[in-house]
Amino acid sequence: MKIVHKGANYWKTFDNGDTEWPALQHSLSTHVLIIGGGMSGLLTALLLHQHNIDFVLVEAGELAGGSSSASTGLLQYSNDIMLYELRQQIGKEQADYYYRCCYDALQQLKTLIKSIEEDVGGLQYQARSSLQLSTTTEDIAKLQQEYEALSSIGLPCELWDSEQLSQYFPFSRPNALVTHHDAEINPHLFVIKSAQYLMKHGQQLYEHSAVTGLSKLNSGRYRADINGVAIDAATVVHAVGYQYQQLQQLQLQLLLARSYVIVTEPIENLDFWYERMLIWETARPYFYTRITDDNRIIIGGLDEPTSDINWDQASVSEHSEKLLSYLQQLFPELDTRIAYQWNATFIETRDGLPYIGAHPQDPTQYFVLGYGGNGVVSSMLGAQYVADAIIGQQSLQPLGTILGLAR
Repeated sequence: MKIVHKGANYWKTFDNGDTEWPALQHSLSTHVLIIGGGMSGLLTALLLHQHNIDFVLVEAGELAGGSSSASTGLLQYSNDIMLYELRQQIGKEQADYYYRCCYDALQQLKTLIKSIEEDVGGLQYQARSSLQLSTTTEDIAKLQQEYEALSSIGLPCELWDSEQLSQYFPFSRPNALVTHHDAEINPHLFVIKSAQYLMKHGQQLYEHSAVTGLSKLNSGRYRADINGVAIDAATVVHAVGYQYQQLQQLQLQLLLARSYVIVTEPIENLDFWYERMLIWETARPYFYTRITDDNRIIIGGLDEPTSDINWDQASVSEHSEKLLSYLQQLFPELDTRIAYQWNATFIETRDGLPYIGAHPQDPTQYFVLGYGGNGVVSSMLGAQYVADAIIGQQSLQPLGTILGLAR
């Protein structure tokens, strides 16, 4: 498997209880086979469990061992491509529908998380508002147009001018867009606790169980070869995340990059950070930052156009210091040190939209590939699409470029 992140990962420092699952050692039959044990796979499994749909989940490596561990856990209904720009790209009706779907998916995710927390404990989930800063004066109009677009379809947001911004933060920008009903989470903890929840409720999850062959039989069912045994399934869901090489039959239009993240030492007083908002900016690539439950600050960015992990520690440290310097530009009185740092592969699509939906030539084979900066919300949207399609109560429109694979 391709290594997708390297470094001292903050998320893995938590005591998550039992984090080992068995490898598949016997053949079995199921209705749905989920391939992938990261965020996308577990969200799909949770929704299938809610609908009492029989499934088996297999992961080639370790559950939560891929890109889910490298995520910074910002949950936002906004996307890297702004709504007003998406309208120009795919039309107003489809763009508006997609943004509403993202907002709804985020609210459904909140409900799902609460039900898991009641059973297996906290997931470090907190509702937050997001603050998107205009990086330059040229970006003032961008945020104005985005505010008008979001407001026109009833999504909760505000547009702050520089004077309003300076009332709440010790920095200034020409303007800023505030979106409400966003959130933050510990992404690694979420995947682990979701797996524990499913196992507790009798579901079958296997790690170190790579699919080495997948074929469709004359009966219309699938045979997946794993560890010298086989799984027989009526439906297959590909939730392989950044191990996209496994999807040889798809012509994915991907943009691969490398991103850097640091986590600071705990900070005693964070009163200078209004409402602990999630913060990002209009620049591309952009910086993004948030606060953790134990009063650390996470900041990421400095994206580079390569999928290769940076193994040069001196170079990684240099990037980490740049991230810390940017943070201190926002908050000049901040005095803290770097506690954790890592770099990771990051994948976007050329049109900024996730790959979600059924195979164009095979309606019993689904894909939940939440590529892009809004991966968790896209994965929730994809999981909902798959679950609804399987029970025959499709609530989401198959929009082609969004909820489908046609590009």
